[in-house]
Amino acid sequence: MRPSVAVIADLDDIVVDDEDEIEFPTLEPGQLSRSWLNARVSGSGAITGWFVVPGDPETIATLRSGFRGAAIRHGLADLDGAAIRDGRPRALTQAISQWINTLTDPVHAPVAGIQFDSRHGDGMTLWAVYERPGDSAVSGHVTPLDSGPLEADDPDLKEAMRLLDLVWVD
Repeated sequence: MRPSVAVIADLDDIVVDDEDEIEFPTLEPGQLSRSWLNARVSGSGAITGWFVVPGDPETIATLRSGFRGAAIRHGLADLDGAAIRDGRPRALTQAISQWINTLTDPVHAPVAGIQFDSRHGDGMTLWAVYERPGDSAVSGHVTPLDSGPLEADDPDLKEAMRLLDLVWVD
């Protein structure tokens, strides 16, 4: 829903006839209908296990030795922190994650997942929890603490909408 200059320009080139506009109304970029909340929930939990931090200097050094060639083949100058946070090329970050998923430690057992900083800003920590054969619907590394319907006045949602330049309509 976040406004995109490129998409807005493409939408401006589309000629919509009056009948289609009435039958198939669309929202302007950056607008979000409150009905969007209906199929969403908010929750929190605690995680346990051994998580790899790809952006850590030691981890980058290890990854660089194994994936620098792949990074260069994908058009990147090097395998560094910027390359890891770049969403392109997806095949490179997927290969790195797949390799991390194979790691084990005699004390910690298989790696539970990865902890990484969002490419959308510093201080936004994200977690990917790996699924293993035999896992239940919720990983054993996740302890659900609470959940419920996502509400329009949720402070975190309001902050995300502010940062993404989104507004409610209706």
